[in-house]
Amino acid sequence: MTSVAEVKLALEQSCEFLRDAYRSVREAESALDDALEVLAEADANHQDALVPPGFLKAKEGFAAQLELIVRSLDLVQRLTAEL
Repeated sequence: MTSVAEVKLALEQSCEFLRDAYRSVREAESALDDALEVLAEADANHQDALVPPGFLKAKEGFAAQLELIVRSLDLVQRLTAEL
């Protein structure tokens, strides 16, 4: 049988994983912004578009992913507090 303490520990570990995920997504967002900036500068001197459409689509998705992580973290923290 699993104790409440074990469940709390698992939830606290989940919180750490979610925090790590948040940091990773922010770092990925920053790296993509840097790449887009470099490509935009190079694009000015090139006849073909250098920015892949997938990059722009990925950029749009970061906000939703971060929001999902934050909401999930909030829910896990509330559940942990209730135990």
